[in-house]
Amino acid sequence: MTMKYVYDAARGVEYARAYADYYRVSEEKRLFSYGINDCTNFCSQCVWAAYGGWLPGFEDSVIEENKRRINSGIRMVPYIWYGSRYFSGSNKWCRVEEFYEYSVAMKDTGPSAYKIYEGDWRNFDPAIAREGDVIQMAVRSYAPYRYGHCLYVTQSGNSPDRVRICCHTYDRLDAPLSEFSSQPDEYIKLRVIRFRDAWFTR
Repeated sequence: MTMKYVYDAARGVEYARAYADYYRVSEEKRLFSYGINDCTNFCSQCVWAAYGGWLPGFEDSVIEENKRRINSGIRMVPYIWYGSRYFSGSNKWCRVEEFYEYSVAMKDTGPSAYKIYEGDWRNFDPAIAREGDVIQMAVRSYAPYRYGHCLYVTQSGNSPDRVRICCHTYDRLDAPLSEFSSQPDEYIKLRVIRFRDAWFTR
């Protein structure tokens, strides 16, 4: 049986802030596997949390329930879009391009998103970014011909200094988007995707 679930951006932001600085979270309270290139894994976690996969809190009972929910695939799509406590998760969960293609694709169940901007920083209006959006960027020194990094928006604003993000792979907690927009020769293009309510089987 499938049900429609609200995309609660505030809960996604709460999760992002709780786990952005991963190594400050005690080991027994960590929920997912953490890898070297972990940015999309982390953004998928935030999206999962926003759809109600995560229960807020760090009490032992809440942590154990969240671990159970991860193991049971609550608000995930088995064999397609899922994270894990023991490894990075599926390709659609942890790889930038696969995550994007899957999120914006028409489908019966799973995260549902649409693109609201794609281009360079010069033509980007930071005011369009909202809490709960995902920003992906092409990184010249890493993968200049495809998107290679993901950020989760935790605060909107009318300038890159006021827009705040959380991310992994060089963990950042509520960092200003200007950390990236001020380096247009390195972060050469970006796209912004926005999530909406979606159907899941559990």
